[in-house]
Amino acid sequence: MRSATNAGAAAQGPLDGVRVVEASRGRPARIAGMLLADLGADVVRLVTPDAPPEPLTPETLCWDRGKSVVRAPLRDLHEDGGAADVVLVDEAPSSLESQGLSRAAVRRVHPGAVHVWLPAYGEHGEWKDVPEDPLLLAGLGCLAVYYPADDDSPVAPVVAGLTHLHGALGASAAVAGLVGRVRTGTAPAGVVTGLGAAAMLMGTSFAEIDGGPSFMPSRALRGAPNWRTYRCADGEWLFLAALTPDIFFRALEALDRLDVMALPEVAGDFQAIADLARGRLAAGAELEAVFAALPSTHWLARLQAARVPCTTVRSRADWMDSEIVRANDGRVDLLHPELGTVTMPNVPLTFSATRGGIRGFARALDPADRADTLPRASGSAVPASSGPPTSRPLDGVTVVDGASFLAGPMVSAILADFGADVVKVEPPGGEPYRTFPLAFLAVNQLKRGVELDLRRPEGVAGLHRLLAGADVFVENLRPGMLGSLGLGGNGSPPAFPQLVHCSVSAFGHAEAFADLPGFDPVFQSLNGMAIAQGPDDEPVVTGAPLNDTATGALGALGSLAALFQRYSGGAGQRVRISLASASTFIQSGEMTSWPGSPPPQRGDVMFRGPDAGHRFYACADGWIGVAAVTEELRVRLCTGLGIAHVTEAEVVLAALTVTSATSALARHGVPACRVVPRNLPMRDPFLVDNGFAHFVPFPPDSTARVVGPMSRWPGTEPVRGPRHFSPGEDSSSVLAADSAGSGVG
Repeated sequence: MRSATNAGAAAQGPLDGVRVVEASRGRPARIAGMLLADLGADVVRLVTPDAPPEPLTPETLCWDRGKSVVRAPLRDLHEDGGAADVVLVDEAPSSLESQGLSRAAVRRVHPGAVHVWLPAYGEHGEWKDVPEDPLLLAGLGCLAVYYPADDDSPVAPVVAGLTHLHGALGASAAVAGLVGRVRTGTAPAGVVTGLGAAAMLMGTSFAEIDGGPSFMPSRALRGAPNWRTYRCADGEWLFLAALTPDIFFRALEALDRLDVMALPEVAGDFQAIADLARGRLAAGAELEAVFAALPSTHWLARLQAARVPCTTVRSRADWMDSEIVRANDGRVDLLHPELGTVTMPNVPLTFSATRGGIRGFARALDPADRADTLPRASGSAVPASSGPPTSRPLDGVTVVDGASFLAGPMVSAILADFGADVVKVEPPGGEPYRTFPLAFLAVNQLKRGVELDLRRPEGVAGLHRLLAGADVFVENLRPGMLGSLGLGGNGSPPAFPQLVHCSVSAFGHAEAFADLPGFDPVFQSLNGMAIAQGPDDEPVVTGAPLNDTATGALGALGSLAALFQRYSGGAGQRVRISLASASTFIQSGEMTSWPGSPPPQRGDVMFRGPDAGHRFYACADGWIGVAAVTEELRVRLCTGLGIAHVTEAEVVLAALTVTSATSALARHGVPACRVVPRNLPMRDPFLVDNGFAHFVPFPPDSTARVVGPMSRWPGTEPVRGPRHFSPGEDSSSVLAADSAGSGVG
């Protein structure tokens, strides 16, 4: 834990010397700027002079940390006060050009800047210009119809996790652009939409085969018996995260209830456990009685001894004071001149050579002082050519992916999306996540597959040959396994000094927990999210993998920052990211507090939103999201609907169609949009307009519809197309090329 006495004395970061201009109106670019500042970049946030004064909130205090903030016209970006290496923009599509923030406009004056545009939702379609709001993004990005509910209605997430993913993905794109610039001499431009972040989050949850109904896991409030909360005899709630058959069988053995598999409704079939029409209710009832008979401490000890992922449900305060957060240096206490001691999440990534850190609160700049208003570009990184790039920024970068399940493979999935050549290493027969073939496809569709048995010397030798020609290695192996592979230690392995080694783990530096497996709901339960989302008497855990995907996005960011530092004259190093750190990051506002600070939002069962002006509403033919978040907008809402008070909106909207309701609100300037329905979500016109999904051949003779790219790089084409591959399908070609000395690319 970093104390108030040394706040602001951040260590050297991998982005030291990088100059960033953040022209942000909404949250995603602001969060992206925070992450870049955490890693050492000099970030100046431009605020338009006509913007209303912003109240001091936990979110704004956290998201502007380490930045310089100047109230000046956005056009000042194009004056002669300086130049930037990166320009972060989140202007709406229709006003991007008029505000002088389009790629072409920025490049005319600053040809060396990497331009990253983060539109709130999409680039095209009817909702593209709706003002940014996390509730509306949840509605358009399919998240709202995935949160637990006993019907098909939308539920509002209490935590703006998808918005944090958007910011982290945008920051990763910015650093990918820097890597591409220093390698090729040209500055790329990237587009990362809110729907791109939603594709990253929801890709494992929505898929179709041969035009049939989407595969969508159940969202029942009480989940499958192997993946849900149970109340114990002491009143504590325990989440059982027995995802795969082998883990569930270990759990049943630890509970002394293997006979559950013999129930008539189950009949020995693991798939029946999750099926509401078969064994879910019967098996769940049996296990409810088991857990209710003894206290949580008893069951935790039994299950953890059997290496079954589980935890009791805890609050955010418990989390920030936990041994896990302390061991990961996961919080920092900064002394604010007015508020006193402010606690907030620390930098979520650690680096073996270039650490980074928080450099205190935002610093206000005088717009009259042109020398300080805009940063000057770092001279060593200014490109030699201002021509447009023709390839994605990571074209020519080689990544070896030795990770399994979701969080680790998501790191390399993002790098592949940015153009890297990713070789996925699996054990003979494939990794366990192939149990869920469509989810596996969504995460690994841009990779090539190699089989290596790392328990055998020849398998280790094959891995070392791959690493000798690689730029980045991603893994989520246990520490003991790393050591046996000759890859332990804090820095890059001596045999591979060029390698950026990204280690993904559940609990990070918390050595007492290091050998325990962890899944996303375990961290929702530990970090207070489950308590915050649910009512007082029952936590709510969502199947949306917010912590896993945030870990992937942050791991990609850290890997790219270390790679940029290497290309700028450094060496390889080890980057570490954990679900524990990522789960704190996605609640950055909620985890920031001071004496007397406002309490974070709480949810409820079937939570529709925080208030009558900011929530989901049922219409005659569907649902809409409304974001009347100010008193002025609430007055406009009442005028548009012809009501005296906003609490009357529910009755009026229920009689209108989605189209008539959103049109009436739009005419009065009230942010609103359709909620994408749960039935066939990837065929929604707005998602189709924005390329949310595409088709991939799926064996033996089918076609899968899965989520499309997470980013767009104008003027370039993907390095390789999406594909399904069987275990080891590319072993011969990849290993033969490697043996011939041509590398794995």
